[in-house]
Amino acid sequence: MRRAVLRRLGRWSRGAYDVRLVYDQGQPIYKKVVFNSDRQAQQVASALSAFGESIHVPTLRHQADNAIWVDYVAGHAFDPHAADQPEGVAECFTRFALRPSRAVALGETGLADESHQRLNWLLNNAVIAPRLADTLAARINAFDAGLVLRFGFDYADPIAANLLTRADTGQICAIDVKNVRQDALVGLGVAKAHARWLDDDGLRRILSDWQSQGLADVVAAFDFIRLYERIERVARQAVTEKRSRGAIRKQNNKADKLEALLD
Repeated sequence: MRRAVLRRLGRWSRGAYDVRLVYDQGQPIYKKVVFNSDRQAQQVASALSAFGESIHVPTLRHQADNAIWVDYVAGHAFDPHAADQPEGVAECFTRFALRPSRAVALGETGLADESHQRLNWLLNNAVIAPRLADTLAARINAFDAGLVLRFGFDYADPIAANLLTRADTGQICAIDVKNVRQDALVGLGVAKAHARWLDDDGLRRILSDWQSQGLADVVAAFDFIRLYERIERVARQAVTEKRSRGAIRKQNNKADKLEALLD
């Protein structure tokens, strides 16, 4: 009820930040995003500034203290099942991936070690059985330490609600600006989208675009990226539940999510 009232007033809260619409002559022109700290606002402003102006991300206009102002983007809710969406989604994710990035060998990132640690935690807390833990650990070990990963721009939380179909161009816009991340693992957002709403055909479309636009190393590393993302997400959910509730819920469902990686 409170959220609905705030939205009608052009304001809504998402816990770690508060969003307010700024109007001019009755029309929304900016979104003011108020964070819990100056540091959060500075980090988001820095990422948006480095990303630059793009049809796919709201443009940063100002940052002061713990608040930023970005252009208001008019449009309608993103529908991942609409017939015209695969091309738009591929274009949006590709614009992120093509931003400047740095190449790092897998063995130098520590990501494989992180995945092993998370598997051990899941095993020790009876979320997964030894057979599944051993199989996934072997999958991680099978990746060459020299496999090239890229760190650059990524959209960290690409749930459907965080995307918008623009009214002016019909293109996809990543509207949740706090999730525009700099120096992130390129391709991680696509792996998250694939785990939620992006179908296999849509994924192939994106990877094909990347292959043809000079991102063959990201395509070659995507199996690792997908494995890393799934283990991280399941472990994070389990850790959060144990801390907040004292117990891990739906352990079989969590194991099934990891088992699906073996299909």
